[in-house]
Amino acid sequence: MARQKVRCALKFENWQEADEALRQIGENRRDLTAIENVMNERIADAKATADAKARPIREQTALLETAIKDFAIAHRADMGKAKSKALTFGKVGFRQSTRLILPRGAEKVKAILSELLRRDMTECVVYPEPKIDKDALKKYSACEIAAVGAKLEVEDVFGYEVDEEALAE
Repeated sequence: MARQKVRCALKFENWQEADEALRQIGENRRDLTAIENVMNERIADAKATADAKARPIREQTALLETAIKDFAIAHRADMGKAKSKALTFGKVGFRQSTRLILPRGAEKVKAILSELLRRDMTECVVYPEPKIDKDALKKYSACEIAAVGAKLEVEDVFGYEVDEEALAE
């Protein structure tokens, strides 16, 4: 398909026509603003309606999640050595999570920074303003982490997955 240049069909003969065009542009913009305002009001109303309908569902879901977690913790022995348990409509389980805990206080953090630099663990320090790179520090052993003044906290974190395909059946 060949390109065609679009030319304006309007040509003004005098200043009055140009002024009339400005008036029309102003009216068009005002009409567009009114249309957009109505649209925004409808969107806001739809969001409020959806939020009102969704709130009880979200609250019930949060309650069910807490109940499943409490049950899984109380009956963890039933899982044996397995980390998770498959159920008809999903899976519940625990995974090990390791967090690096740094002491609070600027002086203690500065002490850790200087100890990291003294031990030539420079990849654990982020610049320009010296800060501790927790991900890099986590790669070291627990003994080395404790030696610089931080500590690792290992805990089992509960999680679940819903089997969407089983729900469809």
